[in-house]
Amino acid sequence: MSQVQHRAPTARWICALERGQLRPQLATFYGAAEAVRWEGHYLEAMRAFAARCGGEGEVVIARCPAQMNLMGMHIDYGGMPSLRLAVRGADTLAIARPNPGGGVRLHSLMRAAGEAEDRFAPASFVLQDFVPAEPVATRQALMDYAGRVDRSRLAADWAILPQGALIFLESYFRQRHPLQGMDCLVWSNVSPSGGMSSSSALVIATAYAAMGASGLVPGVDMPEEDLVDGIGTSEWIRGTRGGTADHGGMILGRTGKLVSVGVFPARSLGYAALPEAYAALILDSGVPRVYDEAVKEETVIAYPLGAFLIRQLILPQLAGTPGFEGLVPDYAERIGYIRDITCEQLGIGLPQLYQVLQGLPLITALAEVEKQTGAAYAPFHRLQIGDRFQRIGPDYPIRLRRRFAFGLAEQARVGAMLEYLNAGRLATALQLVQIAHDGDLDREVSDADLEARRQAALAGEEAGRLCFLPGGYGRMTPAYDRVVRAINQYLAERGGPEAGAVQRLGAGWGGNVGGLVRREFLSGDEGPGFQRLLGEELGIEVELDRCQALPGEGACLLAAPEGGA
Repeated sequence: MSQVQHRAPTARWICALERGQLRPQLATFYGAAEAVRWEGHYLEAMRAFAARCGGEGEVVIARCPAQMNLMGMHIDYGGMPSLRLAVRGADTLAIARPNPGGGVRLHSLMRAAGEAEDRFAPASFVLQDFVPAEPVATRQALMDYAGRVDRSRLAADWAILPQGALIFLESYFRQRHPLQGMDCLVWSNVSPSGGMSSSSALVIATAYAAMGASGLVPGVDMPEEDLVDGIGTSEWIRGTRGGTADHGGMILGRTGKLVSVGVFPARSLGYAALPEAYAALILDSGVPRVYDEAVKEETVIAYPLGAFLIRQLILPQLAGTPGFEGLVPDYAERIGYIRDITCEQLGIGLPQLYQVLQGLPLITALAEVEKQTGAAYAPFHRLQIGDRFQRIGPDYPIRLRRRFAFGLAEQARVGAMLEYLNAGRLATALQLVQIAHDGDLDREVSDADLEARRQAALAGEEAGRLCFLPGGYGRMTPAYDRVVRAINQYLAERGGPEAGAVQRLGAGWGGNVGGLVRREFLSGDEGPGFQRLLGEELGIEVELDRCQALPGEGACLLAAPEGGA
């Protein structure tokens, strides 16, 4: 157990905040210049908790930052890494007191600018009414359970988010430390418009608060791997079909660093310092996000389906042919996720990898795959598909090659981005940001394109690297695309190839855009011109100094103040 104390009476927390005793701790999260302002936020949240839930008993405070994905969109659920930063100064706070009776009462102090009412109404439930009899303490068990109880993301209220995480935590600790209920208030300044993962910040903050209220410490009583994979996957219960790298960025983030977040298992795969001359930029594009749930499921299903076809059909056909002499004999056992289709994992060269991609059909359907693969299909379907893709019938057309190619290329871009940043090659790193955005268009990946890249790889040309292949994931709208291209064109014309680059963020179809931009465009001499572009041409009215993001510390419980109230 941790030696740091995290629970203290409400009055003691309030007194410590009023006297500035928590200022050094807050400075580590928000910077010394912002610590006083954040004292006010914490005081507001703590006083609201006392007013709504009462001032008795000991409470904990959990915080979770927003996160930003700089590279690696749409690929974490394929087990692939992404380049993240925890956004300093954009936090969700959760204050919680244990309720031994198992009841959970949730209150919200989350208001958009200009709103008088909280974004969410109070909610309450009894934990034991929702937990399943069978434990769901692993990622696979959570996904299987979610497939049976899937609750529409459009119909369910906000309580399903912390409820899903509590279901996981109850199972995880069931045999050794029963989870208690809690009274909890949530405060947040994280934008809900998409791209900063406001819902995931809510999930992590309330999960950390629930653990703290039950006397458990995240990272001590549950390792970071399980925190990321378990809490992240719990969102599938409310209908989400995403991965857990958002959660990894929020938990593994470090001050001043960009982190490559690996998933399944969660881990850091490397860091790069954010260059001093740059800031991460996050803007609400003003384009509303409208989900196409069938296409969302199609994009997710493409990864396991492509890996299955490569394992069962394509590599057996290519084994022993010229160029594939080095193919490892146990390739079938090595392929579990799309992330495993790499030169290093399979013992082949990059030219051969392009041949593998050429073997994937442009369009297929589950019925066609079943016909092609015979008896191998049933166990694949049971493990990788099951009841989790309820909108994809046997004959639904799946645009496989372009979606799968995007995933592999995006994985390569994550590693290349770290490489180029650490080498000081900013122009090439920013070029990758724009290529990644191009990869979200509805574009096929033709045989001719793959052959040209194969020839470039044979010649040892940098242009033949997989990271420069856009792919065609297909979650883009013309209005959303227009915002990104206008910003990138302006930056290039005013400042050249190292001025900056942005792309779509989040799940696509709308919401936020972001990337890396030189500071003079945000708070220097170039700021007014950039501001005019956003407002007059794109209709985006923002204060640029509020849209800058610096890498901050990941989620945690606050250390409780010592002494009397």
